[in-house]
Amino acid sequence: MTDLPTIVSIAALLAVAIALVVQQQQARTAQAVDVRERHFELIKLMLDHPELDYNATDRPPADERKTAIGMSLWMAHWNTLWHIGKLEEKALRFNLEDLFANAEARSWWRRVGSAWSSKGTRKERRFLAIVGEECETARTKHTVQRREPVKSGSGVRD
Repeated sequence: MTDLPTIVSIAALLAVAIALVVQQQQARTAQAVDVRERHFELIKLMLDHPELDYNATDRPPADERKTAIGMSLWMAHWNTLWHIGKLEEKALRFNLEDLFANAEARSWWRRVGSAWSSKGTRKERRFLAIVGEECETARTKHTVQRREPVKSGSGVRD
């Protein structure tokens, strides 16, 4: 009969472990729902207020702070997805390439990037490093595209 308390203890420990696993799954599900809701709200906000959308082609002239707010909201959304493991590096780079195709976005990030986050964790530092790399890549890409063509063999620009 001395084994009965041991069996009860093991069963209780197993029940606690199962409860923790279920709780973790519920927390992940809640995070996913929150992220989807935030994404929906961002899209709705951009549709209702095109001046906030950094990527709108027919954006009405407005206070540039509104566009900066829109860019900051998207960056925060991607940062949240990154931290909960729902945004892989390839997808992050794809989104950032789209963002930084806009010169206004590159200028905004150069102004705010160093103070945008606390950089507290390794994951956060990696996120910011990727953002910085993509901003620089876009800047270089767009600088090279603006150069004037050179006449073949002449060494003189058109």
